[in-house]
Amino acid sequence: MPYDLTAVLTTIAASSASIVAILGGFIASKLISISSERSATLERLKQINEEMKFHISERDKIQAENDEDDALGFIRAAIDDLWAGNSLENVYSNVDHPGISSERLKPYWDRAVTMKEQFREQIENSGALNEDYIPEGLIFSVKEDDFGYGVLLALGKRLKKKIRAAERAREKASNPFGIVMPDISDYEFNTSAISGSGYTYRKNCEAIQEQKSAIALLELQKKQCHEQIQALKKPRGMKSGLVIFALFTVFCIIMPLAFSPFSANNYRTFIIVKIVFLLLFSAGLLAIFAYLVYLLKWDENH
Repeated sequence: MPYDLTAVLTTIAASSASIVAILGGFIASKLISISSERSATLERLKQINEEMKFHISERDKIQAENDEDDALGFIRAAIDDLWAGNSLENVYSNVDHPGISSERLKPYWDRAVTMKEQFREQIENSGALNEDYIPEGLIFSVKEDDFGYGVLLALGKRLKKKIRAAERAREKASNPFGIVMPDISDYEFNTSAISGSGYTYRKNCEAIQEQKSAIALLELQKKQCHEQIQALKKPRGMKSGLVIFALFTVFCIIMPLAFSPFSANNYRTFIIVKIVFLLLFSAGLLAIFAYLVYLLKWDENH
């Protein structure tokens, strides 16, 4: 008597096909969601990089204004060393708590050295001086250069002091009583309080701090995006889900259909084949339930 197993095999295949359709739809929707999230994360990372580039540019631009102010103050204080040709390393090492680093100061110092050489050349060639004792031949070269004009003013002030000192020495020598009336122009007045440069400097410092805070926040967001990208490269449970999907399809759909139609004259063979396919079907169901439980498990590290 033949024992037919075709009905059981087709039932297992049909049931498995329904389960695979549900599992496949879940995995497909998850993969689509991951793909969309990847695109959104990459787009956000691009925006963050553009924002960081803007804030860094603004910070550097504002910092350059303060560096120019600090460098000009340093050069004014060290104008005699500049004129004497002393190196920046020696001058910088003799200053207590300079407001600008040596690296940021160097390009400004080099520019000042060049302007000092031009200034000296004009003086040696008896170039005409304006009321600030600056050679008129150099005025137009610093027409839109505040730093350059500030250096020339410092050099002109130094030249003025030298000329006034020589004049007073001659007056004193020609005066039998040795008395020389002071000139009001010999006195320097501190106009920083009314020039507004101190206020601008402080505002720049506040703006620089704001830019640094914005950059720090963007760096944190950038780090989070990179961590999210790494997580999306290896989404939790997707590989195992695909493996279960493939194995369940092979053993619970393809194999039953491959053995169908199936009949056996030996009852023992019939029972063994039936138990094998039922065990495969049961193992597949258990694997799917275990996979769903795994997805529902809460991970404190994520």
